[in-house]
Amino acid sequence: MNTVKHTVLALLWAVTLWRLPAAARVPRQRALWTAFASIAAACTLGDPGVVDSVDRLAGVHNLSTLGKNLLGIVGSAAILDFVVAIARPRSLPRARRALTALATVSMTAMTVLFALTPRPLEVSDFYQANVGSLSGTAYCMVFTGCLGIAMTVATWLFWGYSRHAGAAWLRTGLRLLGAGTALGACYSLLRTVLMLLGFLRPHIIGTTATTVADAVENAAISLIVVGSSLPAVGVLWRSVRDWRALRRIQPLWAELTSAVPDIVLDARSHLTPRVRLHRTVIEIRDAVLVLSSYVPEHIRRQAERTARLSGVQGERRAALAEAIWLRTACAAKLNGADVVRDSERRTTPSAGMALDFDAEVARLLILSEAYHSPAARTHSKEHM
Repeated sequence: MNTVKHTVLALLWAVTLWRLPAAARVPRQRALWTAFASIAAACTLGDPGVVDSVDRLAGVHNLSTLGKNLLGIVGSAAILDFVVAIARPRSLPRARRALTALATVSMTAMTVLFALTPRPLEVSDFYQANVGSLSGTAYCMVFTGCLGIAMTVATWLFWGYSRHAGAAWLRTGLRLLGAGTALGACYSLLRTVLMLLGFLRPHIIGTTATTVADAVENAAISLIVVGSSLPAVGVLWRSVRDWRALRRIQPLWAELTSAVPDIVLDARSHLTPRVRLHRTVIEIRDAVLVLSSYVPEHIRRQAERTARLSGVQGERRAALAEAIWLRTACAAKLNGADVVRDSERRTTPSAGMALDFDAEVARLLILSEAYHSPAARTHSKEHM
């Protein structure tokens, strides 16, 4: 087994082990895990050392080839089950019945044809050794036909569903999965053509064609591995981003909620970074709305004048002005001041908040920085 195949095999087992906990918890993840486990086991059965051990222990020449191909059928059916579940969930029960029937018929036919194929010696390439053989060619036709059907349908579903995926990571992952299954269909077609040509002209097929077929197979598996992992990487990256944003706006949240602690929701220790960030943003918004009732209009105008004189522009100027009057409002609330009369304060409408969550997080990051800036601290000290 060459370096490329060893690398692909290592990736397959790594993804299989990585996805095992999710498969145990989430039923809809089990089809994808089954696909990777089957393909990984099939590739392992292709290792020369494993082949020799399996065939010698069983006492059946090239039994490992049959095992590898049967696992390939299971893996391709599982991939198709997975994509139907996400792209056509209503069709899943009917699709599973069809997949079960196709896989059962194909695997039974392959087992029978394998038994009928003469195998007087152990060979390194079962297909090449049986070029021109009727039963060997039929065995290959059944395997590549079943694989080709599954890969073609999966390609159509992956690419169709990718157009409706919202997240860029998911969309790219689905397209890579579609590219991988498309190469899988090409591999099936190539193997079929090679075996048919070999049956008609036994001496026309050489080792180069087999090498090309193996390269297409490895490329298909690699794209499927990368495509299936990319959405998970995207989720992980978003979690890291959310956690970093949460840490950066936490000081602002702590300052505001110390003045209005009653707006804080219950414990959040077991929540995901995304949900914690959502709750923190909501609580900051609520705190701002409450504290705005403690700021008369002339304080806001004074804050805006200070922000203008500071030299900052755009969003940072607006954030600095808001930070300054928020500091004043926090101090007033903590000192037991009463809310100002409606005629003396400016309304802080919720419509002013960014409707886009990511945009609102970005705004609060700027506000948190402004709240703890020297300009805001200095103004608070001078006007308290």
